[in-house]
Amino acid sequence: MKIAMQIGYSGGFKESVEQVQALEKAGLDIVYVAEAYGSDAVSLMGYLAAQTETVQIASGILPVYTRTPTLLAMTAAGVDELSDGRCILGLGASGPQVIEGFHGVPYDAPIQRTREIIE
Repeated sequence: MKIAMQIGYSGGFKESVEQVQALEKAGLDIVYVAEAYGSDAVSLMGYLAAQTETVQIASGILPVYTRTPTLLAMTAAGVDELSDGRCILGLGASGPQVIEGFHGVPYDAPIQRTREIIE
C-alpha cells in the first residue's frame, strides 16, 4: 500500500518542500500538488522534483480547460524528466468557480472535455 498526501497550495514553496522532504524521509510515497487560486501546480511540482529523491510527484489536478493537450503532455514530460520518472499526471475539470471566475473560460461539458483531452 502506498502512502499519499496532498500538499496545500497556500503558503510558501520553500516551506512545502521542507515538509515534503521530511515526509519523504518518513516513508511518504506520493505527494499530490493542488492547483486552484494562486501559483500554478507545475511550478511547485518542478521544485519538488529538484529537491526530493524518491517521492512520486502528482498533479491533483491540472484543469483541462486551461491548457492545450500538447501543453499538458509537454508539462508532464518535463516534470517526469526533472524527477527521474516520478511524475504522475492528474487531469480533471476543476470547477466553475475556478475555471470561469479565475480563468474566464466557459465551464461546459466537463466529462466530455476531459475525455477529449485524454484522447
